[in-house]
Amino acid sequence: MAFESSARILYFPRARAAEPDPVTEHADDLYDALSEALNGREDGTGQGDECDEALQIADAAFTALDEHLRSGGVLPTPWKNAARPGDH
Repeated sequence: MAFESSARILYFPRARAAEPDPVTEHADDLYDALSEALNGREDGTGQGDECDEALQIADAAFTALDEHLRSGGVLPTPWKNAARPGDH
C-alpha cells in the first residue's frame, strides 16, 4: 500500500494474516459452500430442476454450517471480520 505525500512515497506494510487453524479453515469452507450455493445463478436464468438442486445444495451447506456452530465451532472469517452496528 502506498501513500503519496509531497514528492515522496511512503510505504506501509500490509498486515499479514496468520495462517488459519484447521477449525477456522473448516468454518470458512462451510461458509464458502453456502455462499456459492446461494450465488449460483446470479443471472436469474435458473429453471425448475436446476433451482431445486441449488436449493438442496444450499440447504445442505447451511445445515452443515449450523451444526458446526451449534457444536461450538468458530465463526467463519467473513463473519468475524464483519462490522457490527456502531463500529464505524
